Amino acid sequence: RVAALHCMASSVVAPSRGVSPVFTRARARQCSRATTSPSCSAITIDVSSHASDVVGAAACRALSFSQNVPSDRSAFAKRAHVAMKIENETTSLTNKLCGAEVGYENVKVVLIVARAPASSAQYDIREFDPASLSVRDGAETSLIVGSLDINIGDRLPAEELAGTRSLGRRAYLSNVGVAPAARRTGVASRMIERASIIARDEYAVHTLYVHVQHDNDAAIALYERSDFIREAQETAGAESSLGRPARVLLRRDLRIH
Repeated sequence: RVAALHCMASSVVAPSRGVSPVFTRARARQCSRATTSPSCSAITIDVSSHASDVVGAAACRALSFSQNVPSDRSAFAKRAHVAMKIENETTSLTNKLCGAEVGYENVKVVLIVARAPASSAQYDIREFDPASLSVRDGAETSLIVGSLDINIGDRLPAEELAGTRSLGRRAYLSNVGVAPAARRTGVASRMIERASIIARDEYAVHTLYVHVQHDNDAAIALYERSDFIREAQETAGAESSLGRPARVLLRRDLRIH
């Protein structure tokens, strides 16, 4: 799998710049929550296109959504399902970052990962897939415990609901996930905050959007704490015709004057 990622660049960390009052308030809330969990301090949030981080992000996503596997499956079947999800997500994410994914020709994708030192005792490595380990030349081996994508473009491919109230450039968060062992430690909030700053400072994004399943109250509350507000919601009719739960579209205005 790693050999197929030859188009990936080395890991890059985007610098943070000036922060608006809205960002300051969000960061204060984020830090307040993080102080309740000492383990959060060892986690760093990076922008990366490194091959090993891509595989680690794919593993994190497979673990994050592994609860979708039917409960009556055997342990072997569940492991096989996770392995297949990792392989498929690695291929898809690689193509997105390289600009080769069908439907993403006009979308710039940026990967953000949350990493913890593999040597840290804060996590039981047995709760992760081996692919979650990221090995980079000249860097300490790390464990990818969270990831998300920033999709810079007018709309998010495969989503019918698009933002319409932005006064400038738009971007969408997607695949926001934290490994079960790292949840409730402020990782998701830190990734969202970092994504907001990168989108604003590095890509001149005016408005950041995210789609959430309409009945996912915990996720909606997470984004609202990060200064997102509701812009639109799919109707029950759309839910029926699309054959999936309706989405809520939330937005965060990044250019505050």
